[in-house]
Amino acid sequence: MVCLLATSALAQTNTVRIFSTNYVEAASNFREVDGQLYNIQKSQRWENVRCKYQDQAGELTVCRVIEREKIGERPPPPKTDSNSGLMQSFSMPVYIDRGIYKDVDGAFILLKHFPESHLVTGQMLAPRLLRIGETNFNGAVVAVYDCGTPHMVPVVTSKTIKTP
Repeated sequence: MVCLLATSALAQTNTVRIFSTNYVEAASNFREVDGQLYNIQKSQRWENVRCKYQDQAGELTVCRVIEREKIGERPPPPKTDSNSGLMQSFSMPVYIDRGIYKDVDGAFILLKHFPESHLVTGQMLAPRLLRIGETNFNGAVVAVYDCGTPHMVPVVTSKTIKTP
């Protein structure tokens, strides 16, 4: 958008000030959803969702959530020799998840405003998303998430030029 404003001063020649407004993307962690601005790194309403790309349904991206299924347990480490003193340096027990997991396909989800356009079926994604509701999709109720749109900030510049 360009705005023209003519100004003059008593002891000066006529000048014209030209304003121009450019929009630049703010930091990538600022996203807008339905007119609301979010810092997606700090907002507790946003979550990381591991999913696999499936298809496009109009402007929506269809994905399948990846869930972790526990399929076994690793054996505990061997006991240390009481003379070595290795385990004596810890004053509190430390919990270590010894589970063995595999990824399995979970529920379908729909994503609004997903920024990438060249996706391959089965491609793994891990976007930060805001859950905005549910809808009926192919006969099932699925969650709808929004990736948000970039927050654009106006930058106004001006220059003054002399007129003849």
